[in-house]
Amino acid sequence: MTHMRRYSEIVSVLVRYGFVDVVRALHLTPYLAAGRRVLTAAGRSGHPELSRPQRLRLACESLGPTFIKFGQALSTRADLMPPEVVEELALLQDSLPTLGPGVAEAAIEEAFARPVGELFAEFNPVPLATASIAQVHTATLHSGDIVAVKVRRPGIHALIEADIAILADLARLAERYLPDGKLFSLPELVDEFARTIRREQDLAREGRIIERVASQFAGDPTVRYPAIHWPLTRAAVLTMEFLDGVKVSEVGTDAAPGLDPKVVARRGADAVLRQILVHGLFHADPHPGNILVMPDNVVAFIDFGIVGRVNLQMRIRLANTILAIGRHDAERLADIAVALATPLQPVQMAELARDIEEMLDVYGGVSIGDLSMGQVFKSIMAAMSRHRLKLPADILLLIKSLSTIEGVGRQIDPSFKIVEYATPHVERLVAERHNPRALAARTAGAGREVLSALRTLPGNLAEITRKARTEGLQIQFVHRNLDYFIREMDRSSNRLSFAVVIGAIVIGSSVMVHAAVGPLAFGLPVFGLAGFLTAGFLGIGLAIGILRSGRL
Repeated sequence: MTHMRRYSEIVSVLVRYGFVDVVRALHLTPYLAAGRRVLTAAGRSGHPELSRPQRLRLACESLGPTFIKFGQALSTRADLMPPEVVEELALLQDSLPTLGPGVAEAAIEEAFARPVGELFAEFNPVPLATASIAQVHTATLHSGDIVAVKVRRPGIHALIEADIAILADLARLAERYLPDGKLFSLPELVDEFARTIRREQDLAREGRIIERVASQFAGDPTVRYPAIHWPLTRAAVLTMEFLDGVKVSEVGTDAAPGLDPKVVARRGADAVLRQILVHGLFHADPHPGNILVMPDNVVAFIDFGIVGRVNLQMRIRLANTILAIGRHDAERLADIAVALATPLQPVQMAELARDIEEMLDVYGGVSIGDLSMGQVFKSIMAAMSRHRLKLPADILLLIKSLSTIEGVGRQIDPSFKIVEYATPHVERLVAERHNPRALAARTAGAGREVLSALRTLPGNLAEITRKARTEGLQIQFVHRNLDYFIREMDRSSNRLSFAVVIGAIVIGSSVMVHAAVGPLAFGLPVFGLAGFLTAGFLGIGLAIGILRSGRL
């Protein structure tokens, strides 16, 4: 599928779901078929009974895996997106039909240049699970071991790359032509999404991450991660140990006898909290389909396609955030929010602290153990969104991971309180941060930075002085969000000037006809007749231009 055909398909779907105004604003009508252009010119909106966020979700679902995943990524951006859009896009389901007969086997043979029968003693053609990027089969090795084989969908890489290129174009057009286009940092969001989905397609990378996380839990019999079979793993195929367990959502039901919901909830939460607060590399999508429970309440994590990373400084700030929530310290929370985020506009700290204070008032009288971390973080992000504070992608993945595992825990154990399990990790992290050895190390590091700055200071001052003397001091003026209005004013003034010229020609021609000067044709002065014809052609051209723009 060429980019042109894909563009046409995307624009047609946008029109079908009532985004005619967006198609017009981004000048995408040339990609529509003639019939659709009539619909666009008429300004009709598809599915008027649905809200705009609902139509956006349906459009993403119609456009396939790349747009579904992009919509899911936007659903985590509560710091940038309107709440109603975030809530609707969170409903997107990541699924596609299963691959046809023999397709998975052919993909494996292409990856290894060997027949499937040589690689596996037995390969089950019926998939165990199906998703947008890959599907999973069970197989038996020649050693007799049962394995899970994750196979990337053939052709998915090319489709995703084409869609990413188009998304990048659309993001740039939106930033350029839409009045609020720059408010959402769409090009940056597309870049972040492109990096994430490209990493997710590399199944060998996923295997390396699983091994790294598993090594951090070595010796812990309560948590399992699948062992990787490297001779049978490539970028498009991941072969790993098959973990036989039930979905965590089945714990406490007749489908999972002998399992203790309270123990499972505690172990699952503790594992995710250790991944985040201790090791800084964590499973970013611990929903029930990615957590299995094995005999003796052993919790197993699978599918590490999406992971997050947080450095020590971010982990400390997260710990301080949890402590500040417990103390209802709005000013401290405001300071941490600004330290974590990138301000997209000047921040009024007093107003931000007041908004957070109002949010905390909602939880007044509620002990920290009874707080819903997901709800609290959602409220904080809403306050940050109002003040145009953009959070790093990994922090958003962290919040999503904590919120998801909290929801899983409460699903199987209504009395589950994630803060109770987070508090020991938080206190340990803060205590380690303030022990004498850590303080001495930080002091030494700060001293080295000060000495380095002092060494470079004379040279930097000399460079500034030299530029001031030779080039002069310059002040740059950058206007924001005025491009759209400048273009509209320019277009309107051009049309007005064109209309004035046409009117002048018509008036001049009328005077010449009335005066009856010059040679005649059909009883009318030739010069006057020529003026009318010229004005007619120019008027038709102006009308066509206005109709094509879709703006009458």
